Amino acid sequence: MNIFLTGASGFVGSHLAKSLSAAGHEVLCHFRTPQATNIEPHPNLTIWSGNLNDVDSLSKRLLGFDTAIHCAAEMKLWNSEKALLETNVLMTQHVLEAARKAGIKQFIYMSDASIAKNPLDQNLNVAESRALPLLKNFPYSHSKSEAERLVLDAGNEMLRTISLRPASIWGKGDVVDRSLGRAADLNKFGWFDQGDYPFSTCYIRNLCEAVKKALLSDANQASFFISDGPPMHFRQWMSMRLKAGHYKVPTLSIPRFFAKPLARFTENGWKYLPLRGEPPLIREMVHLVAHPFTVSIQRAKEQLGYEPLYAIEAGMLEIEGCRSLRGLP
Repeated sequence: MNIFLTGASGFVGSHLAKSLSAAGHEVLCHFRTPQATNIEPHPNLTIWSGNLNDVDSLSKRLLGFDTAIHCAAEMKLWNSEKALLETNVLMTQHVLEAARKAGIKQFIYMSDASIAKNPLDQNLNVAESRALPLLKNFPYSHSKSEAERLVLDAGNEMLRTISLRPASIWGKGDVVDRSLGRAADLNKFGWFDQGDYPFSTCYIRNLCEAVKKALLSDANQASFFISDGPPMHFRQWMSMRLKAGHYKVPTLSIPRFFAKPLARFTENGWKYLPLRGEPPLIREMVHLVAHPFTVSIQRAKEQLGYEPLYAIEAGMLEIEGCRSLRGLP
C-alpha cells in the first residue's frame, strides 16, 4: 500500500514510519525540514518536506497514494492557542482537502482520547458513543476535537475517514524521556492524590498495530479508542515508566482539589510577571493527568479486529533494554 505519513519527525510518526515500512508498505514521510529527519533509511521510505498548507502542490504530490495518515500536530500546552489552531485544525483541513483532490481513498487521523474527557463528569470506561464535551478551556484537547470533527465530517463514498483516539501514549522517546523524567530527577514532578486512580494508556507498539488494522478497514466516519486494554492505577504505571528510564520516582503528592487553583495561580504568575520558561503546572495538565480516565476499546476490537499485542510489562522491559544497549546508566 502507498501511504503518505505526516508528523514523521515526532514520537508517534517516527515509530509508525518504521513499523509501516517494515510491514512492506511504501511510505512517503513528511518532515518540516530535511534536517529534522530522525529515522533510519529504509528502501520503502521516502522523505519529503513540502508545505502541508499548500493544497494544490500537496494534492499533486499525493497522486497515486492509497492512504494518508495524519499525525503532525502541535503538542505544546502553554500559551499556544494560535499555534494549536494553525497546526492542529487549519493544517488538518488543508491536508484533508489535498487528499480529496488527489483521489486518496482513506484518511486516518491521529486524534487523542483526551477529547472525550469531560471535566464535569465521571470518565470511566468511556465509549465512542458518548457525546464529546466542550473543552474550550483546554486549548490542546479542544484543537484535537475540532480537527477530528473536520476529518469525520469529510468522510464520504470517495474518501473513507477514521479517527484513532489513543490513550496516553508511551514508549521510547515519549514525554517521559523528553521532559517528565528530567523533572522527576529535579524533584519537580509529583502525584495528585497519590496517583491512586485508574488510568488508560497506550504503548506505541500497540498503537502501530491499531494503525495496521485500520489500514485494512472499510470503516468510514468512525472514531476508535485505542489502549493497552485493562487500565492500571496512574501511580503504578508512571512509576514503572520512570524506573524503566532510570529516572527518580517522586514521593511528593498534592491533593487533587488544590491542583486546579494552584495551576491557575502559576499560570497567572507566568502570564503577568517576567518569569522564564513555562509554568510548572497548568490547568490543562491537571485535566489530563490528575483525574481517573479509562476508555473502552470494544469498538476497535469489533470493527477493526484490534487487540493490544504488547503487555505493559513487556513494553517497560523493552525501554529498559534500549537504554542499556545505549550504555546509559
